[in-house]
Amino acid sequence: MINPIKKLLDQALATAALVYKIVRGIDYRTLSLYILKINEQKDIDSILFEVSQCLKDILDYELFGFVLKNGSETDVWIDPRVYTSPFVDYVAADIGGQKSDYKLHYFDRKIVEIRHNNDIIDINSLISYKVIDNQYVSKLYILPKRMMMTHHDTIISTIISSISIALEKNLNIMQLENAAAMDPLTNCYNRRALSGFIGNDIAFAQRHRAELSVIMVDLDDFKEINDVYGHLAGDEVLRCVSLVLHESVRKCDYLARYGGEEFMLVLPDTSLYHAVQLAHKLRKKISELTVCMNGKTIRTTASFGVAGLENKSDHMSLFQEADERLYKAKSVGKNNVVPSMLPCFADHYFVSQGQALVRTRATQVA
Repeated sequence: MINPIKKLLDQALATAALVYKIVRGIDYRTLSLYILKINEQKDIDSILFEVSQCLKDILDYELFGFVLKNGSETDVWIDPRVYTSPFVDYVAADIGGQKSDYKLHYFDRKIVEIRHNNDIIDINSLISYKVIDNQYVSKLYILPKRMMMTHHDTIISTIISSISIALEKNLNIMQLENAAAMDPLTNCYNRRALSGFIGNDIAFAQRHRAELSVIMVDLDDFKEINDVYGHLAGDEVLRCVSLVLHESVRKCDYLARYGGEEFMLVLPDTSLYHAVQLAHKLRKKISELTVCMNGKTIRTTASFGVAGLENKSDHMSLFQEADERLYKAKSVGKNNVVPSMLPCFADHYFVSQGQALVRTRATQVA
């Protein structure tokens, strides 16, 4: 006679096996749907959103994180955002780098889960997986709510393979696009890229009633440098000046080579007053710059035209005003900034000449 306890145990094991088989089948069907979605996405945010959704459906995580490191730049995706602080601390200890250099991303989910700042999370129980480890370094982090089963390791491995392929493809495309958008000599955006970016920045500033300013920079008497020292020396001067400009601005600002020796600096969320202050600092740095070429020391100066978005409707009117003010800076002696101090009253412009400030009517300097 069969032992009743053994019979019950066998039945329980059979039921558990059946349940496991059903759960595994559901998880694999879920995975198949999301793998298709992941491979269809055209940008990194969308790829990682689908990955997070897939893992949410399969493991119902408490915390999802993804880190992509490229040189000194580190992008961090977190869900939910309430755990930003402990997760960023964990990542900094795990992969290094300065937390202040991390660029944080969040997912805009339709369903917002209610969490509180006093929620407790066991951050040290995070499970991490390396995704890419070559030119880029990326890792996936997850803290599952559900118990990890044997097949989940295979599922996560499949997800990681799909992320790796999709990310590599996307990053390669971005590299090619960036290369096409960059001026190789100065490492600035080219004029075509500038025209593409500035429209989005202006639309954002107008939508959110934010400020935006631009600084047009033109090297003084640059033709003489080429004539006297040669074009290679001129290229070196441009490269050194662009380096000064790059080092003097924030990460959210961007610099474009607008013409031969002209640069355009775009400053989102910056008032005209602060843009003028920056222009003065840049003017001083460039005037103090020395470039050594073939045993000769070359010095240069630059003139600056500064304009704010204010009520302008497009980048053409913004750039035109910066160009007009640059012309005024040139016309009163070069190595100047227009406007030089704020406020600019009516048709008066303020320009700097050496240590002196000169107030002059626009009609007189035009």
